[in-house]
Amino acid sequence: MTKFILLALGGAMGAPLRYLMNDLMKHSYFFMMPSGIMLVNFLGCFCMGIAMAQIVDLKSNIYFFLIIGFLGSFTTMSAFSQQTIEMLYNGKVLNALIYVVASISSCLIGTFIAYSLFKTT
Repeated sequence: MTKFILLALGGAMGAPLRYLMNDLMKHSYFFMMPSGIMLVNFLGCFCMGIAMAQIVDLKSNIYFFLIIGFLGSFTTMSAFSQQTIEMLYNGKVLNALIYVVASISSCLIGTFIAYSLFKTT
């Protein structure tokens, strides 16, 4: 039960932070693509890499709070999907393709770099 509460608390903190960051960047575009969710996903994946490198015990309280709760609710594929589909429906096929590639690549790169930098063993 403790792990469920920690997961819920982390989620209750991550989701509002995602909303706030995206809202602060609602008029910011990176190569004509919405940059708020892209930045959130990159930062979340970078932090995930750090957490993966530092947290060995996958049943620890910090794992449930930080990785599953906070980072799980902070990053979002649903907003990413919505923005991609919106670009496709608006005829911006090339922008949507670039957005998908840039988002996925930056998240993988962020996680890899952070993991590599913070791995202790």
